[in-house]
Amino acid sequence: MKLRIHLVLLSTTLLVLLGACGTTPPVATDKPAVVIEAPPEPETRERTVFDLQYELQRDPSVRSLEDVIELSRHVSENQSEVSLQVLRSLESIPSGQLTVMIDSQVYDPEFTEWLKLALESRHVLVGQISLPVAARKWANYHYGHSITESGFSELISRYSQLFPAPAQVAVLLPTDGGLSSAARAIRDGVLSAYLEEPGNSAVRFYSSGTSNESAIAAYLQAREDGATQIVGPLRSASAGALASLNDPSGPILLLNRPNESSLQDPLQQMIVNSLTLLQTEEAEAIARKALSQDQSKAIVMVPDSDWGRRIETAFTTQFEQGEGQISAATRFNPASEEYSDMLTRILQIDESKQRKADLQARLGIPLSFEPSRRNDFDFIFMAADPKEGRELKPLLRFHDAGEVPVYAMGRIYSGKNAIASDRDLDDIVFPITDWQLNSAGAEYPALESLRGGAYGNLYALGQDAWQILPWLPLLQKDPDLSFPGAIGELKMMSDGHLQRQPAWAQFSSGQPVPYEWSIIR
Repeated sequence: MKLRIHLVLLSTTLLVLLGACGTTPPVATDKPAVVIEAPPEPETRERTVFDLQYELQRDPSVRSLEDVIELSRHVSENQSEVSLQVLRSLESIPSGQLTVMIDSQVYDPEFTEWLKLALESRHVLVGQISLPVAARKWANYHYGHSITESGFSELISRYSQLFPAPAQVAVLLPTDGGLSSAARAIRDGVLSAYLEEPGNSAVRFYSSGTSNESAIAAYLQAREDGATQIVGPLRSASAGALASLNDPSGPILLLNRPNESSLQDPLQQMIVNSLTLLQTEEAEAIARKALSQDQSKAIVMVPDSDWGRRIETAFTTQFEQGEGQISAATRFNPASEEYSDMLTRILQIDESKQRKADLQARLGIPLSFEPSRRNDFDFIFMAADPKEGRELKPLLRFHDAGEVPVYAMGRIYSGKNAIASDRDLDDIVFPITDWQLNSAGAEYPALESLRGGAYGNLYALGQDAWQILPWLPLLQKDPDLSFPGAIGELKMMSDGHLQRQPAWAQFSSGQPVPYEWSIIR
């Protein structure tokens, strides 16, 4: 206000002086001419004096880091509101960058504490750590900060209110056809999560049918009924049909990946995300994890089927993109092939036997050395079901490859308590959902979707689909932040897909137990 008054007085003085001089040209001086311009809009005006009330009314997303630093220095004037505004202003900075900023020690200690608070608050919001535990931890490690333990709890509670669950959710699932059983499991998972915390949200289910047309019809009906968030459909083709719509009515969380390479078209106005349990993504996760262990050479064994070929392609593509090398690959036919013969070939034991025979024939004397396997690989990737795995793993031990790490697809585990037969699977490492690992060996109720295996995982998928909805905007802003879902750690990719990092298990004495990787890079 003072600046504006000064400008007005200055302009008035100039007008008086110019009037007194009549039409006489101005006299040249060494001082620059004074130009009076209209003040910029409030959102963009430069401020020489910090105005707290003005700052609190601004859009947090447009604040510069300098503005945020200055704002953090005024917490004492309005602690609750200022603290909240600081956190909101830092949302645009991904967690990884916040960590770098904290470790850089470039910023003054007081603001560094705010960076830590922003990082910690996100972990609490998405459920990585409970609020009471986080509040106690903050108070213990940040003694003397203006935000106390009770202040921390109050602040995060207010912050979480900025991420409400959608008012009306429409879930599109097929009620008939080949996917109907899977759909029921997902439905039960959604309902169980909804009933835990119904809040102010409403959920309604629509039949997406078995065609793209029926899925689109269900979508349009849901929007007409007032749905603010769509979950589903489950069919890949139907998911693609909805993803291709340019309807800005509200966001969509697909339960399958469209055939298109990207969910997000820059020209689209709507927000489309996807959350799946695709086994090809599981194979990709195994490839990434093996590479993180500095294991860059693999032998691949998959069944000779369409499914096996898809798994082989997914694993190999991801592995080679990370500069891994496939030492050998084979496709087996459980119905017609002797596994021992297959392993003899792929481990090159037959070649070792032939070299022994050739040398004996050349020398004319018997030789005592035993044929040896190849050693140009770090691990074996196995896509096998429980029955196939129970035959293959003992044969690997027989052929002197028992100490080689074996990473299998999640289907290696039946989801049932089968200790006696699963002892043959001991030492195999495989991806698993947290929900499945926590319920391993448990007695399930009569509800079909809770009986473990594939349906149990789909039940967990339904739970995650509901619980992640409020946090999608935050995950979109922060690709480094992960949501601790029942099916695994979920991170938002650049195309809107929620990539799943599964939990890991290893068979021990016939039972799956949590597995900890030794090297992470």
